[in-house]
Amino acid sequence: MRGLDMMITAEPTTVPTNLTDTQFTQREVPWMKMGKLVDGVKTASEAAKLGKLDFKIVLTEAHYDFEDKKITMPKRKAVIREDTGEFFDLVSDTYQPLQYAEAFDFMDAVDSVYVAAGALRGGRQGFLVVKAPFELDKLSKTDPHDLYAVLRTSHDRSRGIEVAVMPLRGLCMNQLTLSSFTKDVPHRWSIKHSYNMHAKLNEAKDSLTKLAAYAERFELLVTRLLDENVGDVRAEKVLTAVLPNRPKTAEVIEKIITLQDAKQVGFTGTGWGLVNAVSEYFDWSRTGGTPESRFLGALEGQTTKAINKTVVQLLHK
Repeated sequence: MRGLDMMITAEPTTVPTNLTDTQFTQREVPWMKMGKLVDGVKTASEAAKLGKLDFKIVLTEAHYDFEDKKITMPKRKAVIREDTGEFFDLVSDTYQPLQYAEAFDFMDAVDSVYVAAGALRGGRQGFLVVKAPFELDKLSKTDPHDLYAVLRTSHDRSRGIEVAVMPLRGLCMNQLTLSSFTKDVPHRWSIKHSYNMHAKLNEAKDSLTKLAAYAERFELLVTRLLDENVGDVRAEKVLTAVLPNRPKTAEVIEKIITLQDAKQVGFTGTGWGLVNAVSEYFDWSRTGGTPESRFLGALEGQTTKAINKTVVQLLHK
């Protein structure tokens, strides 16, 4: 991505926008539907309780049946949800379970504001959403965004403790999980859990530093995309390269190109307008799905893959 990285950091030119409606929409993003919290939630423990993540995980002996006998599995424990008895995982007898509130409480050290919390995949994963304590200044007038950190972990070892950056576009409430396209500025990172308060503070401060670095990078990326002229012919070429070749791909491409003219997308004729048209399609225009599937799609699935591939096609000439 070195060539793309160089293009993003190049000095942008000033471009006009065709934004015709600056009113925020009334849409509610998936993670809000799954567990929007009341104002003023300041601790991971309180957020986990409100998001129904305060159930306990316990370890029990693991057994199997053989010739009408129940045999205990040596050096193995079963990870069980205590309130329902549901089996989540089979682990070594040295495994130490970590409750959701404990996994996320490192962010308490920097006076965080938790705005959402909820379970994923039947409680096997959980998430908290934290609002960044700063604004995206360069975009505040042209295209306002809020920046969030999505904290995730699991009780089935499918995911460690992870932070992912989630820019949320005010005009359309699209979840824009864009890569920074440089190794020096991650858009997701892992957290090492510690019971030591000093270590927790360091993890929280480090996360805020990474959030701030990403915010600066994101604004440069948006500015560079605004400087890209994209007509319908180029948009079709880009989307053909981005989307998988399926029977209805042509219809999807036509739909996305049409969405560039929607008021909630704006910036028609620019790379930024096309990126947001792609995001608009995957976030809001497709039928079916659940808030959970849309949320996961934006974090790690089709949505984030499509918008990031679109950026690569637009800037990596």
